[in-house]
Amino acid sequence: MPSHTHLLLIIDGERLAGFMRDFKKFVSQKGIRNCGVVDSRVWQYRYDRVVVHSEEIFRQKLEYIHRNPVKAGLCKMDEDWPWSSASAYLSDKSSPVPVWKDWLF
Repeated sequence: MPSHTHLLLIIDGERLAGFMRDFKKFVSQKGIRNCGVVDSRVWQYRYDRVVVHSEEIFRQKLEYIHRNPVKAGLCKMDEDWPWSSASAYLSDKSSPVPVWKDWLF
């Protein structure tokens, strides 16, 4: 999405707050350095945390993320959005973001 991002993360042995701090810092520095971002304040101060405690909730969140660009009118089908993992889940195509599919049954 042009104005925000969605992530489904598995944090093993890490605190989410520390991960998010480091993730935001890394992406901000890359954006400023490589993409010509002028404003150094790329991120909002907060992030929404939802604990995914079941496969059903995981699938629900994944579907929401994949449908988001379609609902915003940015593409016609989930897999058409170039920065989505939808095409990787629906086929053997690669995705700009690595996708872990071992959880699938």
